[in-house]
Amino acid sequence: MSKIQPAFANDEIIVINNLQKNFRKNKALKGVSFSVKRGELFGYLGLNGAGKTVTLNIILGLLKRDGGEVYINGLNIDKNQLEIRNQVGIVFQESILDPELSVRENLMIRATLYKDFLKDETVASVVDKIIDEFQLNDFASRRYGTLSGGQKRRADIARALVHSPNILFLDEPTTGLDPNSRKLVWQILKKIQQTRKLTIMLTTHYMEEADDCSRVIILEKGKKLVQDTPAALKTKYSSSKIRIYQMSDELKELINTSADLNYQIDNQTYILQFPTVAAGQSFVANNIQHLKDFEFNKGTMDEVFLNVTQKGKGQNE
Repeated sequence: MSKIQPAFANDEIIVINNLQKNFRKNKALKGVSFSVKRGELFGYLGLNGAGKTVTLNIILGLLKRDGGEVYINGLNIDKNQLEIRNQVGIVFQESILDPELSVRENLMIRATLYKDFLKDETVASVVDKIIDEFQLNDFASRRYGTLSGGQKRRADIARALVHSPNILFLDEPTTGLDPNSRKLVWQILKKIQQTRKLTIMLTTHYMEEADDCSRVIILEKGKKLVQDTPAALKTKYSSSKIRIYQMSDELKELINTSADLNYQIDNQTYILQFPTVAAGQSFVANNIQHLKDFEFNKGTMDEVFLNVTQKGKGQNE
């Protein structure tokens, strides 16, 4: 009996169901399930060896899985590999461009491979356009091997998008880049995502990049621990801090006499520490009439990541 294809929501462009992968006795993926919505920036996080790159390689058809189902834009990856490859772009951790060729020559070769999918545009016009988009003009004629790390990364991403895919996979795209190069790469990526309505699935170790995602997953040893928006995860898994500059005498007395509140005083400013963002928000809501001037500091994705992975929180709670 043939297997019935599952129904998908209209906005789901990637659907992963019960994905499993074993390397001998090592279970690299233990029944991971998730979906990515059309047009979103989706973060796929975890320590080294968590299963991030293994997942990407399976989605891209570069690695066989031992169980589960993968659908891209409603297409089963087992039956539609060619069509799916024309819809996706990938930036690997290591570059695959020829170091002896110029940036333009590398992009021309890539575009020529997809010339049947370029609609009414010529290969040269497509390459010119993407060179402009990624601000490669100043070094488009230089050999790829002579470029800086940030310049190479921009050329790598341009290569992945030369055929106008619907989905872009980024495997730790800014690792090793200096802060200015990372900032420029992300400025360009965000602009292109908006103009092209591109779906991006990202693996990264930089939690400030994860904070920009619409939703994230955190993996540990091949198992999904949590999945939610960064804001929701920070509310649940990170601490918060409230700086109170002015408040009523009544609230000040309450704080000074409370045995439950963790606080310190710095030059007449009360600094209250709460174990979660939710606890801090609750304090503000319950005392808002007494708070005249205050600052609420939410936690960070770094704190979320450490709490979730080190304490084994999330799916097992």
